[in-house]
Amino acid sequence: MIDTIIEPSDPEAGWSRLAAASERLATTRSLGEVVAVLRETARAIVGAEGIAVVVREAGTCFYAAEDAVGPLWAGKRFPIESCVSGWAMLHQETVVIPDIRTDDRIPRDAYSPTFVRSLAMAAIGRPEPIAAIGAYWSRTGEPDPAVVARLEALARSAAIAIENARLLASIRESDRQREMALAAGRMGVWSLDLPSRALKTSAMCRITFGRDPDQDFSFAELRAAIHPDDRERVFATIWESIANANDCDLEHRVVTAAGETCWVAIRAQPTYAADGTPLMLAGVSVDITARQRMEEALRDSAATLEHLVAERTRELIKTQEALRQSQKLEAMGQLTGGVAHDFNNLLTPIIGSLDLLQRRAVGGAREQRLISGAIESADRAKTLVQRLLAFARRQPLNPGAIDVATLLIEMSTLIGTTIGPQISLRLDIAEDLPLAHADANQVEMAILNLAVNARDAMPEGGTLTIAAKLDSAGRDHRAGLSEGQYILLSVADTGTGMDETTRARAIEPFFSTKGVGRGTGLGLSMAHGLALQLGGALALDSAVGAGTLIELWLPVSNVAVLAVAAVPAEAAPHRHSGTALLVDDENLVRATTADMLTDLGFTVIEARSGEEALALLDANPDIDILVTDHVMPHMTGAELARAATARRPGLRVLVVSGYSDAGGLSPDLPRLEKPFRQADLALHIAAAMQMPAAASV
Repeated sequence: MIDTIIEPSDPEAGWSRLAAASERLATTRSLGEVVAVLRETARAIVGAEGIAVVVREAGTCFYAAEDAVGPLWAGKRFPIESCVSGWAMLHQETVVIPDIRTDDRIPRDAYSPTFVRSLAMAAIGRPEPIAAIGAYWSRTGEPDPAVVARLEALARSAAIAIENARLLASIRESDRQREMALAAGRMGVWSLDLPSRALKTSAMCRITFGRDPDQDFSFAELRAAIHPDDRERVFATIWESIANANDCDLEHRVVTAAGETCWVAIRAQPTYAADGTPLMLAGVSVDITARQRMEEALRDSAATLEHLVAERTRELIKTQEALRQSQKLEAMGQLTGGVAHDFNNLLTPIIGSLDLLQRRAVGGAREQRLISGAIESADRAKTLVQRLLAFARRQPLNPGAIDVATLLIEMSTLIGTTIGPQISLRLDIAEDLPLAHADANQVEMAILNLAVNARDAMPEGGTLTIAAKLDSAGRDHRAGLSEGQYILLSVADTGTGMDETTRARAIEPFFSTKGVGRGTGLGLSMAHGLALQLGGALALDSAVGAGTLIELWLPVSNVAVLAVAAVPAEAAPHRHSGTALLVDDENLVRATTADMLTDLGFTVIEARSGEEALALLDANPDIDILVTDHVMPHMTGAELARAATARRPGLRVLVVSGYSDAGGLSPDLPRLEKPFRQADLALHIAAAMQMPAAASV
C-alpha cells in the first residue's frame, strides 16, 4: 500500500537552495564540477533521504556521485536499458515511482540492498539527455509536485552548466590541438594590421624568415627579406587577395640575415569591418626549403623515368598484336625477364642508397621520414616485379615441406586485420593434414591476396571461410591434376560473386573490376602461376549473388616430419675485413654496391666486365671474395665464377642477378637477387665466406 504524498520539510528553503545551486552551476567549468555541485546541494533542495548523479557513458549509466543516508550505487555502471536512470534518459522524461516493488522498471537485485522504497528521476539535457539526477526516500508514496518541480529545475540548470562545460572543454582542446599542430608542422603564425601596417609574428615565424626569434620583426623588415625577384609577385598576390576577399596562397624565396636563400610558404585570409574596410591579413608560414630541393631532385629523376617509361611503352605497344594472338600468360612470361632485369637494376641503387642513408641517420626527423617513405615505395615496386614473375611462372621458388595447418593458423590474425571487423573469418582445417610441397612465402602471399579479393567482394560484411584438407586426384580430375595426393586449400566468401564474363577473365593478368587505384589485377594470376609451377592447379567457381570459391591444389610432400631450425636473433650486419673484387657493367649499381661493401669493412676493387675482372684477379693475389653481376656482355657471372675459381681455387664467389630465373648457375653457388639492401648483401657474403672452398662454385 502506498503512503500519503511525501511533503517537503521546508518548501521555501528548497527554492532558495535551488537558486543558490543554479548560481554555483553557472560558474562551473567541467563535468566534474557540475557533478560535485549536484552532490552537495541536490539532497537539501528536494528534501530527499538520498540523491544520485548518473552520467551517460557509451550505452551505460555510470553512477558518478551520491549523497544518501545509506549506500546506493556510487562508482557502478549498469546497461542503459536496464536501469531507471537509463529509462528517463532514453524517454526524455521524469520518472516518479511511488513504490519500487510495484514497478517493472526497477531492477530488483540492484535495489534490494538499499533503503530506497520510492524515487523520482529527472533527465539532464535536451534534446539528447547526457545525465540524470535521482531523489530517493525510504518510504513509499508520491513526492510533492513542488519537489519534482525543483528536481526538474535543478536538472535544467545542470544541463546548461554541462553544455557550457563541454563547450569550454572543446575550445580548450581545439586551442591545444592548434598549438600542437603548429608546433608539429613548424608553422609560424603572423598577422598584419592593414591600416597601420603593424606586423605581429610568432617566434617560429621569425625563425622561418631567418630572423632572431627574440627580436621584433617589422613589416618593412619582412618586405626587405623577400627575394628581390619574388617581391613584386608576392605583394601583387597579397593585394589581390585583400581586394577580392580571396585566400592568399604563396610560395616564395626569402633572404635570411646571414644572406642564405630559403623557401617559405604562406597561407592567409583577410578580414574586414562591417562597411567592407580591410582590417587584417592573418595566416601561417612554413619553411619549405627542403621540400623545394627534393622536388627539384624528383623532377630530374622524373625526366629520366619518363624517358625509360616511354621507351618501355613503345616496346610494349609493338608486342600488343602478338599478345592478342597467343596465350597472355606465356607472352607476358617472355617479357617479364627483361622487364625484371631493367627494373631491378634501376631499383638496386635506389634501395641501396636509401638504405645507407637510413642506416647512417642522414638529416633530421623530416628527412628520415622522407627516406623511409621512399624506401617503402621502392619496396612496393620490388614486390610488384615479384608478382609479375609469379603469375608468369618465372619467380624462383624455394619449395620445401610446409605445414599448411600451422601456416593458416599463424596467418589468421593478419587475415582478420586485413578483412576488417565486418567480415567473420572461419578456418576449417582437417586433422592430421600431411605436409605440402610448396614455397611458404608464396603461399602466404597467395592466401592474403585471395582474402583481400574476398573482402572487396563483401562491402556490407559476410563470412570468409579458409579450408584445408587432403584430396586424392585420380584419372580425369576436374582440375586436370596428375594422379596423386594433394593438399586442397579453398577460400570461399559470401560476397557479390561474378558473372560469366568476369569469371572467364578472372585469372588474366591486370584484369580487375575494382576500379583505378584499388588493385593490380595480379592476385589470382599470381596464385594460378604459383599452383602451376608447383605441379598443382587452381579452380574458380562463382555466381552473381552466390559468392566465390577459389580452390588451390598443392602436392603432398614426401617429407613426413617438418624440421624446425632455430631462428637466430636479429643483429647488425657483420663487419668483415679483406678485399672484394666487385664486377658489374651498370655504373650506378656498381657504385652503390661498392659503398655497401666499403661500409661492411672491405677494401673494394671494381671492374666493369668479366675480362677486366680476371686481369685484376691476376694482379691482386690478396682478393678474398668475388662479387659479380650475372648478366653482362661477353662473359656472364657464372662463366666468370668458373674462370676465377679455376685460377684461384680457394676464392669465394657471390653472384648477383637482376633476373629471377637466371640460368647457368650451379645450385651450390651463392646467389643474391636484385634489388637488395646492405643487410641482404652482408648475410649472403657471410654464407659464401663460410662455405668450403671446393663448394663455392
